[in-house]
Amino acid sequence: MYPTETEVVDSTLRLLRLLDRPASMPILQPQLLRELHYWLLAGRHGGAIRSLGVTNSHARRVARAVAVIRDGFARPLRVEHLAEVAGMSPSTFHEHFKSVTSLTPLQYQKQLRLIEARRMMLADGEPIGSAAYAVGYESVTQFTRDYGRMFRLPPARDLKAARARMQPEHSGYGCLPLPKTDAVAADR
Repeated sequence: MYPTETEVVDSTLRLLRLLDRPASMPILQPQLLRELHYWLLAGRHGGAIRSLGVTNSHARRVARAVAVIRDGFARPLRVEHLAEVAGMSPSTFHEHFKSVTSLTPLQYQKQLRLIEARRMMLADGEPIGSAAYAVGYESVTQFTRDYGRMFRLPPARDLKAARARMQPEHSGYGCLPLPKTDAVAADR
């Protein structure tokens, strides 16, 4: 029986809470890290995580290809090149890539592109079309379709909803009107 996500989340949260108590870190951090490592290694992805430590494992070779995708996600993807980087035939690479990431290389690249485009639009205020082209899309229509599939809303609606979630809640408490000063009164 694999541990549930609750154990992983719980130990991660306890580890993060140590940031508020720096004096406790030297004593508790090593134990919490050990617990987190245990839950991760005992989990359903434990085998893949363990294989990352093996020098020439399939997971390690796929990780090299993932690094190439991440570094150039906006450029066209050549699976043959990725297979070469991983030291595998294209069909073997495709099989192992999917077993490690649960995605095909093209799906992985598409997710990276969409996540980066979303970040650019939210954090940098990049217009939808500019973000689409910046991450490698050749068509804003295709970008919008893929974006909607991944984030469940078209870009404009998703951005509006995300920005609304980022605004502080105004429940009326602590939101008193500012007093009128002579400078404000003089402007009127």
